[in-house]
Amino acid sequence: MFDDLTLFAMARKSMAWLAKREEVVAQNIANADTPKYKPKDLKPVDFKDLLQPEPQPIRAVATNPMHISPAVESTRFEAVTERRPEESKPDGNEVLLEEQTKKIGDIHDAHMLAANLLQANMAMFKTAIGTGNG
Repeated sequence: MFDDLTLFAMARKSMAWLAKREEVVAQNIANADTPKYKPKDLKPVDFKDLLQPEPQPIRAVATNPMHISPAVESTRFEAVTERRPEESKPDGNEVLLEEQTKKIGDIHDAHMLAANLLQANMAMFKTAIGTGNG
């Protein structure tokens, strides 16, 4: 029901992007000692991209009951490699832990903001339909 509302769809997409970005940054931190590892990050999400409807993933068709129908997940976000050779270690690793932990903090702050906005809007809906506390 709420997924049809633009605000909730945007919040869901934004939180999905933040979760995926956190996963990518966590991989960077996990590979901080891996020789020649290049850190990755997600392309920034554009506001107008949040307004676009999600493309439906293409699903495989099982033409025989004995076929396995695989689950297809849409990949909405693309990880890109960050290049900063001037900041690499002697083993070629370019992960700066300070930078990655700052990104984790930024992700946390953005997630909390999105969650608070979502809660505030849910409270307004509850008040509008008469089930709110007030």
